[in-house]
Amino acid sequence: MSAEDEVWLRGGLIVDGSGGPPVEGDVGIRAERIIDVVPGGIPHGTAGRDVDCRGMVVTPGFIDIHTHSDASFLLNHTAPSKVMQGVTTEVVGNCGFSAFPVDPDRRALLEEFLKGLGIPRLETAWVDFEGYAQAVAGARPVMNTAALVGHGALRIAAMGMGDTDSTAEARDRMAILLRTALEQGAFGLSTGLTYVPSSFATPDELHALGRVVADSGALYATHARVTEGFDAFEEAFEFGRRTGARVQFSHVSLNDPRSWGKAGDVLERFEKVECEGVDIRFDVYPYDASASSLTQYLPAWLQADGEEAIAAHLNDAELHERARAELSAGLFGSIPWDWSRVLLSLTGPGDEDMEGRTVKEAADRESVTPEDLCLRLCARHGNRAQVVLFYRSEDDVRAFLRHRMAILGSDGSALPESAPGRPHPRNFGAHARLLQRYVVDDQLLSLPEAVHKSTLAAAERLDVPDRGRLARGTMADVVVLDLPNVREVGTWTDPCRQARGVRDVWINGTAVVSVGALTGACPGQVLRR
Repeated sequence: MSAEDEVWLRGGLIVDGSGGPPVEGDVGIRAERIIDVVPGGIPHGTAGRDVDCRGMVVTPGFIDIHTHSDASFLLNHTAPSKVMQGVTTEVVGNCGFSAFPVDPDRRALLEEFLKGLGIPRLETAWVDFEGYAQAVAGARPVMNTAALVGHGALRIAAMGMGDTDSTAEARDRMAILLRTALEQGAFGLSTGLTYVPSSFATPDELHALGRVVADSGALYATHARVTEGFDAFEEAFEFGRRTGARVQFSHVSLNDPRSWGKAGDVLERFEKVECEGVDIRFDVYPYDASASSLTQYLPAWLQADGEEAIAAHLNDAELHERARAELSAGLFGSIPWDWSRVLLSLTGPGDEDMEGRTVKEAADRESVTPEDLCLRLCARHGNRAQVVLFYRSEDDVRAFLRHRMAILGSDGSALPESAPGRPHPRNFGAHARLLQRYVVDDQLLSLPEAVHKSTLAAAERLDVPDRGRLARGTMADVVVLDLPNVREVGTWTDPCRQARGVRDVWINGTAVVSVGALTGACPGQVLRR
């Protein structure tokens, strides 16, 4: 390739991802890689194409360390909600959900389980990470993906959805499947300990898998358990102590109003366990509301046999009353419900008019109790039913965001603007919101800090050495920002709207966004460890 094929981004404010001070200068791209970063710039008149970046900010492509885009590019290979924010790599397989491994005899169970990501049923025509990676690559994704192995998927492949303790045989099977996926290039293991079947795992089961992760030098990401009287943070800390694996605490938060304002106490505990030698970090998204499948909040016994069994059990008057009583005991059985804080974001055929209403509003319109409405929706629509919960404090969000251990992870998915329902706006706005609200408006973070949390910090956590930083020889995932005009456009009631202010994006050296519009190029790759 000749010098005429080079692209030079001229005169921008370069924020290289390291967290160091910005410098004005030029960034050169040839083929898939950055050929140079030149503070002060190079003389004009050199070969290649110049892109004027004066007045713009040039950063590495953002790496979203916590996403649920497992099926995004198989269902819609351009799925632009993230790339229009400057995200160039999606880390999938979080919260125990992954589209592999697949036991052919339990394929239907896994496909049903994956509906909890708020997607239509995905046909899994593969059995392992290699097959999944080939399918994603064959779909020509616009963005890069890096995958974790979901513990829920492992458990389904080894023993189904059942609520029993795992046998030695099942644990051995999970360990083999995990090791195979890691050898094929998956980046680690994730758990979703509030989701069935991951929630049935004992610490011993998790530690056995953790030793496989540690032996491979991979990452363990955990969506923590929430049980009355149980210390979810300590479970994650103890996992790190016992296994030696690197621990990523997923979407750190305080969801119990009785604990609001205690982020400082939590952060002190993270710092203390780090001093003990545990390699631990956390990710966080910049919103005071979460989102998930509605079935997550059902009693575990009701979910243990799959979606069809949920409907069958709730058709039994005695079991329905038992489920209603247990659900009414609180969020995860202990946090008092405030149904006016629970928004129905996705339902299903016949109930679409409830989307965008709180559970309280919808229940009042139907003249039923909130608990009975939730059970009805779960019986009708299974894992597809989704909710947004306003159960967090902005002060806690800010405390977590500014801490040195924080990495930005949206907990969202790459989506088209035509996505059904009213999904959490994090899918379209998390990275734009970080820059707009917490850098430009509130100045909670400096620009280099925010970019670092969105780029190199994530790359180092995954152990991806050639992304996340603008430097000679790294992969050319590059973003040009019109920073004063970066805006999250989506809202809680109208969330599927593209963010603004990202002028240009290159992924693997190919322009996918130019002057604020998609180019149609789809150069994304499936990354391997």
